[in-house]
Amino acid sequence: MASTGRPLAVAAVVAWVLTASIGVYMLRTWVTRGGLRRQRATGVGVPPAVVFGHGSAALTGLAVWIGFLGTRWDPLAWLGVVLIASAIALGVCTVTLWTPYPVVAPPVAAPPADAFSVTDEMIADLLADPGPASRRPQLRLLPLIPVVHGFGALTTFMLAVLAAIGARLREHY
Repeated sequence: MASTGRPLAVAAVVAWVLTASIGVYMLRTWVTRGGLRRQRATGVGVPPAVVFGHGSAALTGLAVWIGFLGTRWDPLAWLGVVLIASAIALGVCTVTLWTPYPVVAPPVAAPPADAFSVTDEMIADLLADPGPASRRPQLRLLPLIPVVHGFGALTTFMLAVLAAIGARLREHY
């Protein structure tokens, strides 16, 4: 492999392993929280074949890519690129099926003017026991996990394509 192709191939495998690790974490969380059981019981959500097909394509591609690193045979690089492209396509299907579409709530009629009134007893109760002290807002990073996984997959794909092109050029020049 040309001197510039080998570092790209190694960077691709590193990105692939990191992205797969995040994916395994998300899959484990989904299964342990009853996602698979709930999907089978209700039929709503992502079909298990899509989820497991996504993971299988990614891990098979990783194994093929490691084979490419060991043999430097460029058809393995292109097979790895095809497999990661398949995994990304199934990942897009997973996100599309998982993400709920915006639902417009029906308009709510305004309550009559006398539907609720504040009494002196309610005010006294609130002043006597104001409730828990307000806490500082917490930073919620969990929604970023799938985003990082997706960007990792795209990074892996780009590095793999560039490394495969480099491997092909090495053979011709």
